[in-house]
Amino acid sequence: MKIVRIAVLMGALLLAASLFVGCAPADEPELVPTVLSLDWVPNTNHSGFYVALDQGWYEEEGIALEIQVPADPSAAIRQVAVGHTPFGVSFQEEVTIARSQDIPVVSIAAIIQNNTSAFASLAEGGIESPADFEGLTYASYGLPIEPPILGTLMACYGTDIAEVEFVDVGFDAFPALLAGRVDLAWIFQGWDGVQAELQGVDLDIHPLDPECVPNYYTPVIIAGETTIGDEPELVEQFLRATVRGYEHAIANPEEAAEALLRHSPESDPDLVRASQQWLSPRYQEGAPQWGLQDPAVWEEFTAWMIEHNLIETPIDPGLAFTNEFLP
Repeated sequence: MKIVRIAVLMGALLLAASLFVGCAPADEPELVPTVLSLDWVPNTNHSGFYVALDQGWYEEEGIALEIQVPADPSAAIRQVAVGHTPFGVSFQEEVTIARSQDIPVVSIAAIIQNNTSAFASLAEGGIESPADFEGLTYASYGLPIEPPILGTLMACYGTDIAEVEFVDVGFDAFPALLAGRVDLAWIFQGWDGVQAELQGVDLDIHPLDPECVPNYYTPVIIAGETTIGDEPELVEQFLRATVRGYEHAIANPEEAAEALLRHSPESDPDLVRASQQWLSPRYQEGAPQWGLQDPAVWEEFTAWMIEHNLIETPIDPGLAFTNEFLP
């Protein structure tokens, strides 16, 4: 009888243990479905998101993140503004214009500290500086910010934008330059510039001289005022994981490139790897931490946009961005 009682007791203990183990997953909190809308196809500007996704850091924060690639590059700001997606990728000038139109979006982190865009020309054209831009053809995206940026830069070099022919090519500016259809294009050095190098094409790069054109953040991460007001904990969780992703990309460019390629296998591996090497040191360049935004950058560029009639209604730059949710 003693042996039977022991067997019954052991059986009961095993049953209780199995029930406890079987119920454990039900006690885990459910992940919150969250969407990030990109500004363009996946590229190394976005590597920190994909690193954090790859490492499971969003899940650690209780977030099931979906990264969407919109058909329209400017769709993210509209989706975020109306609350269709909590987070998006945009640009300081786009956020400033939106705020002037009472569109309630806020920049919550700078992806890259300093503007890495530049005007580029084929080296064979012998265009040495903006002093040589008169008489050229320019590949225009059709964006309102292009004439003031190019015109301000040229004025610093004593030349007149009226002497430049704008050719509307949509978002095919860089291919138009490589094909020789235009003399000048506005590019991102960390992507287009690296691509040209890989293709053996020599470019002359003409940066946006900060003495002429104020520095501004491009790109930035945005959230809607409703998301910030109603779900501040979600914003903090999202940024904690995102910061970890970009810090890892800064320290480990090779791993960051592979994470991006795993989630975007259609991307050119050589371009992604070379671009990541170029960009990783620049994410946080000159800032005490990744993502931090300087009020002076917002104030100076907002004033410049007002001066050049890019916004009709002045905005409060302090309401257009926040560092509050950075860990």
